[in-house]
Amino acid sequence: MRKNHRRRRRQGIVLVLFVLTLIALFSFLALAIDLGLVAMARTQCQAAADSAAMAGARALNGSSGNNYSSASPEAIESATNNSILGKQVTSAQTTINIGRYTYDTSTKQFEGEFPGPSTDNWTLVQAQVTANITGQLAFSKIFNFTPASITTYSTAVHRPRDIAVVMDFTGSMRFSSLTGAPYYGDRSSNNPDSNYPTWGAYSSASAGMQATTFTSPFDAANLTTTTTDGHPPVCADFYQDSSGTAAFTTASSTYATTPAGDAPLKTSKNTSSTYAQTLAQVLNIASPGNSTRDATYESSGYAAYSMTSGCSRYVQGPGYYGKTFFSWPPDPTNGSDGTTNDWRKRYFLYHGTNTAMDDNSKLWDGSGNWQQPGSSTYDINYTAILNWIKNIGPNPFPSTMRSGRIVYYTTIPSSINTSANPPTNLDERFWKDYIDYCLGLIDNNDGTWQTLVDGNTGLAGYGADYSWGTVKITAKSSLSGSPKPFMHYGDNPLRPKLHFWFGPLSMVDFLGNYNIWYNVNPSCSRYDWWPGTCHESPLYACKLGIQAALTDISNNHPNDMVSLIFFSTPRSDSSENDDTRFNRVRVGLGRSYSNMIESLWYPPSTVGNSSATVTPYDSNNIEVPRATGGTCYAYALMLAYNQFSANTTLTSYSTGQPAGDAGGNGRKGAQKIVIFETDGAPNTTATASFSNNGAYNSYYKVRYNYGSPSGSEFPSGINGYSNNDPSVVTPINSVCTQLAALDSASSPGYSTASKPLLIHCIGFGPYFDPSDPSAAANTATLNGMEVIGNVNDGMPSYKIINGNQTQMVSGLQQAFTKILQSGVQISLIQ
Repeated sequence: MRKNHRRRRRQGIVLVLFVLTLIALFSFLALAIDLGLVAMARTQCQAAADSAAMAGARALNGSSGNNYSSASPEAIESATNNSILGKQVTSAQTTINIGRYTYDTSTKQFEGEFPGPSTDNWTLVQAQVTANITGQLAFSKIFNFTPASITTYSTAVHRPRDIAVVMDFTGSMRFSSLTGAPYYGDRSSNNPDSNYPTWGAYSSASAGMQATTFTSPFDAANLTTTTTDGHPPVCADFYQDSSGTAAFTTASSTYATTPAGDAPLKTSKNTSSTYAQTLAQVLNIASPGNSTRDATYESSGYAAYSMTSGCSRYVQGPGYYGKTFFSWPPDPTNGSDGTTNDWRKRYFLYHGTNTAMDDNSKLWDGSGNWQQPGSSTYDINYTAILNWIKNIGPNPFPSTMRSGRIVYYTTIPSSINTSANPPTNLDERFWKDYIDYCLGLIDNNDGTWQTLVDGNTGLAGYGADYSWGTVKITAKSSLSGSPKPFMHYGDNPLRPKLHFWFGPLSMVDFLGNYNIWYNVNPSCSRYDWWPGTCHESPLYACKLGIQAALTDISNNHPNDMVSLIFFSTPRSDSSENDDTRFNRVRVGLGRSYSNMIESLWYPPSTVGNSSATVTPYDSNNIEVPRATGGTCYAYALMLAYNQFSANTTLTSYSTGQPAGDAGGNGRKGAQKIVIFETDGAPNTTATASFSNNGAYNSYYKVRYNYGSPSGSEFPSGINGYSNNDPSVVTPINSVCTQLAALDSASSPGYSTASKPLLIHCIGFGPYFDPSDPSAAANTATLNGMEVIGNVNDGMPSYKIINGNQTQMVSGLQQAFTKILQSGVQISLIQ
């Protein structure tokens, strides 16, 4: 029989187990606390590194040296503003490395390098922050757990952006500086200057010398006066030497009421207060006939009957008007030098002879219109006119004239050799062209002429000649009597406005007559000669604003690359000689900001060489940055596409210019931005084939070879339409769509999911003034481009720029600043 023994209970065992469990529990809790502190410390350490890297990167800019010396102190200061587990970070805990976020063209990737190629800007800051928190872990020592010091890294970079700045250089960018409006057909004055001739025929309301009302976009012109919107006079933009001595001076404003030289005669032998229209009115002859003759006037001229002291052979106007030899009636006498005072005889000849002209019917037709030279009319005595300009009365012209690296002439010649047409000597050619222009003519250089100004045509100056009194012209053969009168005393031709004036005003009109380019054959584009430095309005304000924007990009955005693109109407082949131009970008994608800024003002062949010059007759004169031509958005957008491409065949396509002139410098991974400025509505189309070579290797076939223009690729389909015509807008939107397509699309563009291509548009000038009836349509076209280009801002007010010159410059700067500061400029990549 088994005997059961009862085990004796062990007293206190539960307590022991409880204590042991509690110790383990508290140990794990302590360890968890310390591990939490370590995690917190690492987070705080990383935050310090991030702030240091960001602050250091922000300190880097585009100035000389990229502000390298400030980056490290800024980064350290930012790091030491942080704390790790309650203890402030010290500079000893922080290590800063500065490098470059460099694009590798072979791998087509951005890589951080220390220091990286010296040709790149400093654009990267790496911060290292170390924290030893062993002394702050209360429990880790018990378990012999002493974590190593915490080290965190952070790298911040300037995000790379490829930017195409597109500028409008079309004719409307000078409409507020036109001598007369409109820009096509017969003009009337667009000059608001109140300082103008009011004597003689100019006292007539038909003279129309001053404009008092203006229709957008033809604001008051700044030719001879500073306008109320702050644009200085164009006449002040020319110089007589390279040091900047003004070419022109202004004459007394008193000449507006009484000219210097020969004052117009009045009726009653110059004793009344009424200006005489004819010699008969001067001499109080009521009904002059073909044989009417006043012997006293014919022998004494203006000095007859004590009317004046005699003939001065010139009439000088106020301000910038200069002088004219046209006075009516002519003085038939000889001067003290024995030569005639009759300006018809002095400056015009019977055709093919040296016989002085004295037949009114050879100079004017029966309706009083000034005639062209020719076998049945007259020849021009250039030698006599040049002598008059230089030696009779004040000479309104400098001995040499230049502006904006264009040398217009080096001397005023004494004669012009017309055996070759045009003259081979460029000074003689220039002065022949100018004299012809002042006479209301263009020599076609083939034995024929075109009329710019007579009573029917008014393409120059303030427009067509006008009637003052009863028009009458009598042939010399019709005169009778013995002796015959020197002319019919009742003759009265149409009167000139700026026609026959020689001076700064007519010179500026001659150099920049956009109307001639528009209306006359293409060979006459030689008259589009304003320098890129003159105050074309609104272009001048636009240039100042863009210059400031380029300077801002250069100073503040060191990892941006910029291409500067101008547009008007492009050429369709290399043989064109009219004002089609801008088939190549001004400056290819890169950081050549000084060249970009010079390109705003100077001929491309002189950029980078301040002593270089061109003449008006140079073939590349047409590329001077002045406003002229139609408004073709599409071509400029195609150029922008090529600039963003990384296709290496584009890089070397254009010879004689920096690599990338035709494109190829685009960087994969850089955000693509188009900033498109225009002052008008699109009215010209252009198309070109698209070469699809895959992402970042495609391009439009509009590659221009600067060194061999004939080997270039030219657009087709260049046609003019009305503003915003669907035939123009559709191809614009098509190119915008191509630009903004995903880089993974079958026909690739430059957008990615994280970095879409952006098209920002800026409406600049009177066309976008809300008071203009067409402003809404013009804005709608730009807004449509923006929507396609991933910018859905509805064209905010800062992108619609109007006002005076100061306001427009400031507005453009503000627009660029807001555009370039939108989005993220500094990013953490580690």
